[in-house]
Amino acid sequence: MLLPFDFENTPLTLLNNDGNITYWDNFLSEDEATNLFNELQINSDWKEETITLFGKEYKQPRLTCWYGEYGVVANGGYQALTKAVPFTSQLMVLKNKIEKETGYKFNCVLANLYRNENDGVGYHADDEAILGKNPAIASYSLGETRRFLVKHNQHKYKNISIDLKNNSLVLMDGCLQDHWKHAIPKTKRAMSARINLTFRFLGKNDSN
Repeated sequence: MLLPFDFENTPLTLLNNDGNITYWDNFLSEDEATNLFNELQINSDWKEETITLFGKEYKQPRLTCWYGEYGVVANGGYQALTKAVPFTSQLMVLKNKIEKETGYKFNCVLANLYRNENDGVGYHADDEAILGKNPAIASYSLGETRRFLVKHNQHKYKNISIDLKNNSLVLMDGCLQDHWKHAIPKTKRAMSARINLTFRFLGKNDSN
């Protein structure tokens, strides 16, 4: 069920049971959001990653790339031992504002490009060991509005749906990843491109 939140009055607490979800509307200025979307869509090194299920490889139904501070490498479920592309100046503006609003520090961002209605991501939790216990994940949306589904691991009646529109931010923190999973489903309705930026804090490995 799509929850009837008052999205004009943010930050807004969407969930505070077995973890937290907080929502911000119109997070950047309109010009900043438009310029960031255009920069990322055109200039990012988007890749179509593969996953292995039951011994077979499948292409992920979205494109990904990732940015970060110097010395950060991806592992533990990310592209193994791949150094992050340095933050652009526009990404730094966004990162600094997110850190100011949330009180958390982030050193990398995993970017996802959902090209159309055929792209999505299934239910999952961001619970990789490299993220540590009770990780904070700041998820910023640009472009097309997409449905964000969140379901409890045990209690189906707690499931929620949220439409994440352009220039909105969602913060997931506390023990949320232990008790909930989230997804961006594919849809039959025609969709234009959406970019999702998920800011995280990973441990540094300066030896690579």
